[in-house]
Amino acid sequence: MHLNAALSILKSALQSEHEAGRINSLDELAASQLRREMISRQWQAIQAALASAHQQIKDLPDLPPEEQILWAQLVLAMRDLAFMEIDTTGLGEQDEIIRFTLVDSNLNTIDDFLIQPTTSQLSEEASHINGIRPEQLEREGLPIAQAWERIQAALVGRYVVSYSQEWDIKQLKAMAKRHNLPPVLIIGADLQRHTTLYYHREYYLSLAELCERIGHPLPKQPNQASLDRAKGQAHILTAMAKAVTDVRPTKDRKAPTGDEADIDADFEHPF
Repeated sequence: MHLNAALSILKSALQSEHEAGRINSLDELAASQLRREMISRQWQAIQAALASAHQQIKDLPDLPPEEQILWAQLVLAMRDLAFMEIDTTGLGEQDEIIRFTLVDSNLNTIDDFLIQPTTSQLSEEASHINGIRPEQLEREGLPIAQAWERIQAALVGRYVVSYSQEWDIKQLKAMAKRHNLPPVLIIGADLQRHTTLYYHREYYLSLAELCERIGHPLPKQPNQASLDRAKGQAHILTAMAKAVTDVRPTKDRKAPTGDEADIDADFEHPF
């Protein structure tokens, strides 16, 4: 029964019961009992309808926060905005940077080059993730000193956005310390933290998952390179600025895996 019909019947039954007044006979008692049974049934029907409506309200998708939309718009307006990607031989403490990539907001490459590792080897797992082969490093990798000069030159005067920037900065600091190089200073923002807020702390969304949501899926590994991921970051920031959350068909959407985590928790590299 529709809510409006149940409300109409309930109001009519309540009015009849009030008009009947006090009970002064068995017949009046029997009639009152019938009316009150009717009142009880209609009230239960109304409660069921309201519970269903309440659940539908709770199931409404979250609206993107205006603060994060504004942040994305302001960052995109910066003239010297750049998106950074760093690849390493692995995720251990002794692993080294083997690729540095920087693109601008128009998806143009600012710089992109391979770096020869000196103390660690490229793991098979990392190679599958970053698409780099050992023979590429031997053939195209730059020596550390030359690579460091290019990294410094590329970053000067730029506002740098990267996904899990704490991890990126950690790798650059380790590289400088390991090879006794001058430090680099990065001024910018961690896109992962802002997307976590944009999606209301839905954790953990990888860069690839976000790119799929906004309609710019990354190539499948191992055919996914740092240039693809850097451009994916630019697409994500543009999508946030336009309040885009998920363009996938509803039937293709899956619930996120993993538990919610505190926004200040340590972030691992989001390959």
